[in-house]
Amino acid sequence: MKHGPILFITDSQYLKAKNLTGILSASEFSTHHLTTARATLIDTRIEKKRRSEIEATCLDHHHPFFYYQLPHPSVADDHAQVHEAALYFLRQHNEGEHQHPSPETIDKITLNTLIDIITTTNSLLQPEDVMHSVMTQIHELITCEAWSVLILDKNQQDTLIFAAASGPIKEQLRGLKVAFGQGVAGWVAKHRQPIIVNDAKTDPRFMDQIDKDTNFQTRNILCAPLISRGRTLGVIEMLNRDHPIGFTESDLELVQILVNPAAVAIENAYLFQKAQILTIQDDLTKLYNSRHLNQCLETEIKRARRLHKPLSLVFLDLDGFKAVNDCYGHLQGSQTLIDVAKIISGCARDTDIAGRWGGDEFMLILPATDTEGAIIVSERIRDRIEHHSIGDLNMSASIGIATFPTHGHHKEELMQLADKAMYRVKDKGKNGILVADEL
Repeated sequence: MKHGPILFITDSQYLKAKNLTGILSASEFSTHHLTTARATLIDTRIEKKRRSEIEATCLDHHHPFFYYQLPHPSVADDHAQVHEAALYFLRQHNEGEHQHPSPETIDKITLNTLIDIITTTNSLLQPEDVMHSVMTQIHELITCEAWSVLILDKNQQDTLIFAAASGPIKEQLRGLKVAFGQGVAGWVAKHRQPIIVNDAKTDPRFMDQIDKDTNFQTRNILCAPLISRGRTLGVIEMLNRDHPIGFTESDLELVQILVNPAAVAIENAYLFQKAQILTIQDDLTKLYNSRHLNQCLETEIKRARRLHKPLSLVFLDLDGFKAVNDCYGHLQGSQTLIDVAKIISGCARDTDIAGRWGGDEFMLILPATDTEGAIIVSERIRDRIEHHSIGDLNMSASIGIATFPTHGHHKEELMQLADKAMYRVKDKGKNGILVADEL
C-alpha cells in the first residue's frame, strides 16, 4: 500500500479553508492525484454526478476510496463541531500531528467505528470478509505495521490457526498454527485476558519462531481474545504500533470496546457458513448430497460445453453392503460408508466433486477429464475398496463411467448411461468398471 496522504474530496468551504494536506475540491480532482495518494475520502455532499465520476476513476485505477458523511445530514452549519472528527483524522494521517484529541472527539470516533463494525459486518457472510472489515476499521484508529486474526481450529481445539492477516508477511502466515497456551496469542486465548507487550524480546510469553521463519521483527504486541456468547473463538493481534512508546492502555481500552461486537459478527459468519454447508452436505459421510450433486453436474456440463473440454461422470455402488449390516450391525455399516467416502475423496483431485448419491451409491464428477482419465481414477478407487476389509468380509465396488461429449451431451443422459453401466457390472459378477460405450 502507498504511504502518501489520504485525499479528501470536498466542497465544504470551511474544510478547504483549513489548508490541510490532501484536501481538494471536486473540480480540482484528477487522475494524477491518485499516483501519490494512499486512499481517497469522498464527501457524500458532493454533487451526485461528479461523485460518481470520482468513484469511477478510483475503481478504474484500483485505488481504495471510502466516504465521509455527516452524522446528521440535516445539519446546515459548516463549522468545527460538525467536522471535528474529520479534521482530527486528516491531521493525524496527513499532517503528522499527534496532539491528543478531546474526550468528546475520541468518544465520537469510537462510537462511529463501533456502529460501522456492527452495521458493516452484519452485511457480510464470509468469516474472512468479516475479519478483514473489522480489523481494517480498528487499524484506522490504532495504526500499526501488521495485524492478524487467529481462530481456534475446529479440528484441533488445542490449536490456533491464522485465519486473516495484513502486513508484510500476511501470505506467509496463512494457515500457520500456534498451540493453545503457547506464545502471546496462545496465552491470551487460554487466559481470556487482553495484554500489551511493548518489549517482545524480553517477554517470556513471546515465541520468536515465526519471526525467524519470516524475517519479520516483532517489537510490540497488543493481543485481545475474541469471545462470543461466553465462548472463546480466538484472538486478534496487532504488531508494531507506530508510536514511540508502543501500545498504550488507551489503545487496549479501545480494542476491548470494539472487539466484543467483532467476535459476535465473526461467530455469526461461521454459523451462517455452517448452515450453508449443511444444506449441501450428506450428514453421514460429509460428502456432497444428491441435491447438490445434481446442481454441480448441470453447472460443470455447461462449463465443459463452453470451454470445449471433456467431463466424466462416475457412478459407484458397493457390492454386498447388506452383508455388512447383517453381520456387524448398522453402526459398522455407517462406518463403512464413511471409510469408503474417505477412499473416494483421497483418490479425487481438489477440482473433482464427490458425493453420496444415496444408500451405498456414490457419484464422482471429474471436470476436464476424458474416459481414459476417469478409468484411471476409478481403478484406483476400486483397488483401495477391494483391499478394505470389514472383519471376515472383503469389500468391492461396481463402477460405471459416462463421458461428455463422447457418450452424451446432457445431464440426464450421462447419469442414465453411467448408472446403467454400473448395474451391468453387477450383473456380470461385480467388482469391476464399465464405460458407457461398452454397453
